[in-house]
Amino acid sequence: MEDMKSNTRRSIRNLIDLGLLFSQSENQKWFFNTAKKVISNPRNPYNSLVARMIADVDNDMIKKVGLNLGYNSLTYGANKLQKKQVAMNCSIPWLLIFDITESCPHFFHQMENLIHEGQELGIYSYVFCPHETKDVIALCEIAKRSEECLFVFKVSSALITDQTAELLSGIHNAVVSVQVGDAGLNCESCINAFWILKQSHCLYGFHLSYNEDNIEKVTTPEYICSAIELGSLFGVYIAGSGVSDACKDDVYSFVCNERGEAGQPFIALEWFRDMRLISEKILSGGGYMAINLAKKTYCEWEKVKDALANSLLEMFQSVQPCAST
Repeated sequence: MEDMKSNTRRSIRNLIDLGLLFSQSENQKWFFNTAKKVISNPRNPYNSLVARMIADVDNDMIKKVGLNLGYNSLTYGANKLQKKQVAMNCSIPWLLIFDITESCPHFFHQMENLIHEGQELGIYSYVFCPHETKDVIALCEIAKRSEECLFVFKVSSALITDQTAELLSGIHNAVVSVQVGDAGLNCESCINAFWILKQSHCLYGFHLSYNEDNIEKVTTPEYICSAIELGSLFGVYIAGSGVSDACKDDVYSFVCNERGEAGQPFIALEWFRDMRLISEKILSGGGYMAINLAKKTYCEWEKVKDALANSLLEMFQSVQPCAST
């Protein structure tokens, strides 16, 4: 981290060379060779992105999030998942979403038990969707006790207060994604949330729902520039209900361009397509079962509270993907 502050470009290059040296799987070699090609372009946006991150975000948080996602989840965890899938003849996703619509102490206790079971299976990435301040407080306590996992807090701007930001900044394995509504990035509530998170040195970005009506507004370089000015490091585009394939293709082309070699210092994602691609890479090569399960499990787990009495493995077995799709 200290070296990166003085010479970001050299330090990134050295890290990638180390990654290549210790790479074992084809996916790891592919990743680091791709990264090496990208940073060889002197105009690539990632030097600026890393420099901005190191300057604005708690450095211990950057290291913890990076290790928990890059190693615990996508390397070590993925290897455990592959072995479990073969042994149990059951497809298992690498990421789970918990939508906290009706919370109580018993619910959080059961959720934590499921997270511990998930770690045994190889799942180290979780998305929390709280709707009340008290839920954020309870979830931060769970995250503290699960230091090897990555937790993404997917929240409305109203939930970002001085109190919640202080809690979130105190756990170094958390990322915050702020919902952006129809009013856009520059509405007062979003600006206030981003400012509080920046002052707390959190690692944060935004997510939004896109459709044919707002695609022209949210897929412009100027929109990403506004997000960068507000301190956002990433933006997640989630297709709304009934969005056409053509619209999804347009958004995916946009996010690929914005995070590409000639893009901006910002990570843009199209949620479902990028999650499928990650699942394909880390779980099964061709990844057909993993991809379908990923998409279906994301939807099923938004209602996970209704099935908390079952074990995690029992729930996976009940949401097997259709063989014909």
